[in-house]
Amino acid sequence: MKTDFFYLIPSALTIVYATYGSWFLISEIFTTLMPLTLIFTGALVCLVFIFRIPPPTTASVEAVLGKIIEDPVGDNNGFVIKTIAHRGAGLDAPENTIEAFKKCHEKGCDIIELDVCLTADQVPIVFHDTDLERMADMNVLIKNIKYEDLANIDISVKHAYRDSFPNAHVPTLEQAVQQMLGMGQRIFIDIKEPNSKIVPLIIKIFEKYPELKTKAVVTSFFPNIIYLIRRSSPDIIGCLAWKADNFRHSSLKNSTFCNTKQMKVLKNALFWILDCLHSWALPRITYYVLGLSVILLHKDLVCSETIRNWRSKGVRVIVWTVNSPIEKQYMYRTLKIPYLTDTLTGETTVHSTMQS
Repeated sequence: MKTDFFYLIPSALTIVYATYGSWFLISEIFTTLMPLTLIFTGALVCLVFIFRIPPPTTASVEAVLGKIIEDPVGDNNGFVIKTIAHRGAGLDAPENTIEAFKKCHEKGCDIIELDVCLTADQVPIVFHDTDLERMADMNVLIKNIKYEDLANIDISVKHAYRDSFPNAHVPTLEQAVQQMLGMGQRIFIDIKEPNSKIVPLIIKIFEKYPELKTKAVVTSFFPNIIYLIRRSSPDIIGCLAWKADNFRHSSLKNSTFCNTKQMKVLKNALFWILDCLHSWALPRITYYVLGLSVILLHKDLVCSETIRNWRSKGVRVIVWTVNSPIEKQYMYRTLKIPYLTDTLTGETTVHSTMQS
C-alpha cells in the first residue's frame, strides 16, 4: 500500500466533518433557541484572542533580521540577512563552541545559530545533542552530567579539523552570549528541549543583557516554550521551527516509559495525532497565538507559494540546512529567503548583511 494513501485520511476527515458540521450548524440555528455551535465558536475565538501574544513591531524585527530580501543585487533599503551559521558553521569548526563563533566572526558572518539545553544541575549550555556520543565519543547523557564535569571534556576529538581546534569545550549560554555581543553578532537561540525549566533561565539572560532584544531571536520546535518565553517578555522575537513528524521524532529521544510493544503502538498513534493537529493548527491558529515573527522550515518544504502565504501573515521564512552552493544561490536569488548553513567555505558573499 502506498504511503500516499495515508495522507488522504486527514483530508477525507476534514471533508466529512466540515459537511456534517455545516449541516448540524444550520439545523441547530433553526431548531434551537441557543445554538451551542455558535456559542462554542465565539468562546474559542475569544479565548484565542485573550491568550494571544502580539508580535514585536516590524521595526524591532528589522533591527535583528534586517529587511526582507527583495533584490539580491543591492537595491534593499538597509541591510538584509542572507547567511545564518548553523551551530556556528559546524563543518568549519567544532559546532556550538566559542572557537566556531570566533571563526564565523572572522569570516564576516554576523548572525549565528546556537543550541541550548540543560545539564543535570540546570545550567543552560550551548550544545545540540542529548548525549556526548557524536561529539566526544562518550556514552554520557547531557541531562545526567553536571556542568563542572562537562566543562573539562574536549568535544573537538571527532571533528575533521580537530588539529586546528584542540581542547574545544562546551560553553554555557552566558559565556556564548558574552562572546557574541562582544563581537557584535546577532544570534539565533535554539532551545532543544520542551523542559519549561529552561524558560526562566532564558528570560534571566535577556534581562541581564538587554542588548539581546535587538540582537537575538529565540526559536524552538516546541510551541509551549516559545509561548512561555514571549508571555513573560513579549518584545522577544519568536521563531518556531517545524517539521511534519516533530512530536514523533522528539518522542524517540525519550522512550524509557514504553517497555511493551502495545505501549509503543499507542504512543506512536498519539504522537501521530498530535503531529496532524500541530500541522493543521500552525498556519491557522498557533502562529497567531504565539505572535510569531519567523517560521523555520526544512529546505525541502519550501516553495514560492509557502513563502507568500507566510509573508501574508506577517511571518518571515528561513530554511535549514543549506550547504550546497547551488541550493544557496536558489534560496537567496530565486526564493529570496535567508538560510542556515553548516559551512561558510566557498561562499562568494560571506557577509550576511548587505548595505544599501
